[in-house]
Amino acid sequence: MRMVLVVVLLAFAVTLALVVGARLSAEALGVVVGVACGVAAGIPMSVLLLAALNRRSDASAARGATPGTQQPASYPPVVVIQGGTPAPNNLLAPYYPSSIEAAPRRFRIVGEDDE
Repeated sequence: MRMVLVVVLLAFAVTLALVVGARLSAEALGVVVGVACGVAAGIPMSVLLLAALNRRSDASAARGATPGTQQPASYPPVVVIQGGTPAPNNLLAPYYPSSIEAAPRRFRIVGEDDE
């Protein structure tokens, strides 16, 4: 039963590839092949990454730490002090709103005739 299922799935995949390949343009087929090759090129690195992460979790389990927890970092604590006003409010220059109204702005559109 398992062998029949594998053969049917393989035949379906080959038929689908032939039908899609016949209908795609050369550029689109190149993109599909490029994506497939890119995915295939990424598989070995993914396997190496998984092996390295498994080795790290096995080593931490051997030391007695629970998997997924990290040892405390040896970095010094970071203290952030939010700055305030540079001087008390009574020493700051007073703010007086402008009593002069600004002239209306003129816009020039490039390419239009001047009026």
